[in-house]
Amino acid sequence: MRRMVSAMLTASMLVAAMGIGSVTAMADEPYTVKVVCVGDATTEACKAVSDAVSEITMEKYGVKVELQRLSYGSFHDEVNLMLASDEKLDLFPNFVFSTMSASRTGQIIPLDELLEEYGQDILATVPEEDWGVETFDGQIYAVPNGKEHAEGFGFVCRTDMLEELGYDTSTIKSDEDVEDLLRAVKEKYPDVYPLVSDNGQIGYYMGHKDDLGGDYGVLVDCLEENYTVENWYESDAYRELVERRYSWAQEGLIMPDAQTNTQNAYDLIGAGKAFGYYGNTKPGIESEWERKAGVPMTMIEIASPYRTSATGMNCWFIAHNSEQPDKAMMVLNEMRCNPEVSELFINGIEGVNYVKNGDVLTYPEGVDASNTTYSSAAWVWPNEFISTPWEVDGPDIWKETEAFNDIAELSVAFGFNWDSEDVLTEVTACNNVTAKYADALLCGALDPDTAIDKFVQELKDAGVDDIIAEKQRQLDEWLEETGKNQ
Repeated sequence: MRRMVSAMLTASMLVAAMGIGSVTAMADEPYTVKVVCVGDATTEACKAVSDAVSEITMEKYGVKVELQRLSYGSFHDEVNLMLASDEKLDLFPNFVFSTMSASRTGQIIPLDELLEEYGQDILATVPEEDWGVETFDGQIYAVPNGKEHAEGFGFVCRTDMLEELGYDTSTIKSDEDVEDLLRAVKEKYPDVYPLVSDNGQIGYYMGHKDDLGGDYGVLVDCLEENYTVENWYESDAYRELVERRYSWAQEGLIMPDAQTNTQNAYDLIGAGKAFGYYGNTKPGIESEWERKAGVPMTMIEIASPYRTSATGMNCWFIAHNSEQPDKAMMVLNEMRCNPEVSELFINGIEGVNYVKNGDVLTYPEGVDASNTTYSSAAWVWPNEFISTPWEVDGPDIWKETEAFNDIAELSVAFGFNWDSEDVLTEVTACNNVTAKYADALLCGALDPDTAIDKFVQELKDAGVDDIIAEKQRQLDEWLEETGKNQ
């Protein structure tokens, strides 16, 4: 039943993937490691970064680097095309890819031997618990990023409007508590949407839910020792949530036609058309929103930081079609552990894309986030902790982020990895059903009294109970193996 992309590998690629060093003899032309990442950047800016990194890697390893950055919207399709063809590709981030799925379909290769021989700096710096969530069938398939690995949730809104309201945000402890704030906004700013969607979605849940690796079946409150896998869409918590959203929509607290909105929430907020949205919390999140919206933003924390196996686990892969995976690991080792290389990949070229101002970075004169040729997205690269912070985030942002990781509570199922291989048909069928209902319900566009029962029944017809039963079986097996059920 496995759909193994690896069957498309040529014999030489298989040797490269399995034999590690057998095809790495230096040729007349140095091997070029192609790095593909997400984020906006011009071709010229990527070449400048490639050339600067290559100077370092050529001296150390006799290896060159070629960087290509893809837009957020096209990344999935373009990388999939590279993986399914003979197009060159060595290193890429998970972003919209699942480590489990990519390893099962042969899109990426195991890294254990490569790490031991060429990634020793990585092994020395990555915390032991982080490897567990990237390990399947006893093999490591990804290198975890150095970034925030926890997440909380809250309501983010315009600071100027909030201050003019004089609203006491300390009273907001739950999703329900946001309601009075939205009403206050509607009364004072009748031409402003109190709550908007982001491209048709209002998907954040203000609680400690563990999706257990995705697809269907969750622990509704993963901080409690309850290991019963539930259908989220059939749970009391979900019903209460969508009933509240429907009520808000009827009251005019959510923008009309939220489910068909094609604009980003931060664009609507920055343009003065909207007040707030939901989002994840972490150190620097307010400045991140400010950069996107162009106005000061305030984040009101509702759900405290916690961590699941999937939370914040951005990581990097070596593609199955890498011709010399040992060279790819050498470059990945530099990306994860060498501050000079990390700075180049994350922030671009000094004097062009940024200037240093003491311990922080700012834009050069005439450059800002809207016109830079190389956008900075530290979280997607292998290790933001060894790069220089931006002024808007403050010099202590990485220390604060590490502290954020430290205070986060762990899901009772932390370390569990879900394998959907035996229920892929059911997952696809359920995804088709979910596309009809989920966003519309969360945007308050459908009446829960009638829509939820239809939604749940169609999921059952599509096989959701089989998915949940399989996930429960795997979770029970994991609990037995780890001794957590004793």
